[in-house]
Amino acid sequence: MIIKDLHIHTKLSDGKLTPEEVYSLAYAKGYQAGISDHCGEGSFQINGNDQFEQYLNALEGLPVLKSAELDLGTKVSISRELLDRCDYLIGGVHSIGDLNFFDSEARLPPSAVLINKMLDLIEIKARQHRFDILAHPGLLPLKLRPAAGRILDKEWSQRLIALALKYDFALEINSRWELPYPEIVSDALAAGARFSLGSDGHCRETACRLDYSLAMVKELNIPEDRMFQV
Repeated sequence: MIIKDLHIHTKLSDGKLTPEEVYSLAYAKGYQAGISDHCGEGSFQINGNDQFEQYLNALEGLPVLKSAELDLGTKVSISRELLDRCDYLIGGVHSIGDLNFFDSEARLPPSAVLINKMLDLIEIKARQHRFDILAHPGLLPLKLRPAAGRILDKEWSQRLIALALKYDFALEINSRWELPYPEIVSDALAAGARFSLGSDGHCRETACRLDYSLAMVKELNIPEDRMFQV
């Protein structure tokens, strides 16, 4: 199996490496790199047609896969025509409304309410953007992460897997956040879902680091034909 890290960020959003440096790092490991910088509202994100066209142009000529991680909790003001120039699209939940998942002081709704809102958002944006991969499935707001094992229960996994099958997106096995949990990956495999590998790397130490992703592939014996094909 050709190992593909399909979730890497560069200086074009909030990463530390240039696209050229990402390619060199992947090449040295024998991996194929997919550059997927953040897109949506926010100071570090790419948004608007002009910015996105500049982003695509910056990747032209490099032997990398072109992608974008669409911030599903914000408005993505990029035309479908430009998005279709990507090799694939990633959707990521980083916020819901005013709730920023990386704000340690954020006021949180009850976990059951939050989970429903997350799943509703994924479905709405799957219809709207037709993304190919769901990034870091199960990433929660900072204050809830210690309780993730309880919150991301069997009902959560069944509903998530049903959405993946309904809208034909792959579930990313994310090494940065070590998500989804092995039980969820196993259930998704049994249900017929597809998967992708992603370091979610932002710097030299984390880009193309796929320890968790590859361990899940080996432990659960995920066949190559169940991996997302670009």
